[in-house]
Amino acid sequence: MTSLLEIISSDYGVHLAILLCIYLILAQGLNLTFGLGQLFNLAHVASYAIGAYATALLSTDAQRDFATCVLTSMSLSGIFALLLGAIALRLSADYFAIGTLAFSSVVSALLINWKSVTHGVLGIPGIPRPEIGRIDFYDNVPFLGLLILFTAASQTFFYVVARGKFGRALRALAEYEQAAVVLGKNTTRIRNTAFVLSSCAAGLSGSLFAYYLNYIDPSSFGLNEMIFVLTIVIIGRPGSFWGTIAATIFLVLLPEPLRFIDLPSAYLGPLRQLLNALILFAVLYWKRGSLFPQQRKV
Repeated sequence: MTSLLEIISSDYGVHLAILLCIYLILAQGLNLTFGLGQLFNLAHVASYAIGAYATALLSTDAQRDFATCVLTSMSLSGIFALLLGAIALRLSADYFAIGTLAFSSVVSALLINWKSVTHGVLGIPGIPRPEIGRIDFYDNVPFLGLLILFTAASQTFFYVVARGKFGRALRALAEYEQAAVVLGKNTTRIRNTAFVLSSCAAGLSGSLFAYYLNYIDPSSFGLNEMIFVLTIVIIGRPGSFWGTIAATIFLVLLPEPLRFIDLPSAYLGPLRQLLNALILFAVLYWKRGSLFPQQRKV
C-alpha cells in the first residue's frame, strides 16, 4: 500500500492524473455524438487539434491570458463543428464517417503545410503555463488541481445533458429518426448542437493539453489518437456516461505497467497499440449485438 501511495503522489502519478483529466473531457465529448447520437464522427481529433493550436498561438505569439486562450479555443472548435455539420450532416451512415474523416485530413494537412502559422512538423514550443491572479501553475500539482475543476465541471455538464431533454431527443433521433421527426423534433438543430458541444469539449481538452506539454506538433493529432479515443467510447459502451469514465481510466492506465518491463523504448509504442487493438477487437466481438440499442418499432 505504501508503494502505491508513493506512486500516486509522485510526479509520475500526477502526470497520469493530468492525462486522465484531458482524456475524460475528450472522450465524453465524443460520447455525446458517437454514443448518444450514433454519428460516426471521425473529425473529433481535428477539433482537439484546433483547440491546442489556438491556445499555442495565442499564448506564445499574442501572449493572451488563460481565459482568452481557453474560450477562443473552444469557440474556434465550435465554429469548425458548425461548418462540418452544415456539410457532413447531409450525408448518412458510411458516407458521413468518410466525410468527417476527410475534414480531419484537411485539418491535419493544414497543420503540416501551413508553416507560416503552425511551424509545420517542427511544432510550436515554449507554450507558457497559465497564471491566474497570484496563482502560478508552472508546477504540475496546482495544474492538476486546475484540471480537476475543469474535468468535474465538464463531466457534470455532459451528465446533465445526457439525462435531460436534449439527450433524450438526441437518443430518439439515433434510435428511430422518422418517429422523432413526426413528433416535431428538429433533426438539424439537435445534431448541430450536439456537434458544437462535442467539438467545444475537444477544443477545451486540446487547450489544456497544449498548456500541459508546453509544446505541440501535428503528430499528437493523427489517426492513431482518433482511434484511441474511439476505442475508449466503444469499450465503455457508446452512450454510457459512467462506462466512458471507466474505459478512460482503464485504457489510459493499462499500458503503464509496460514501462516497468525491461524493454527497449522502441517496442513500448507498438505494444501499447497492439494491446489497445486486441481489447477493441475482443469487445467488438463479445458485445457485437448490444453495443448500440436496437431500433424501436412504431
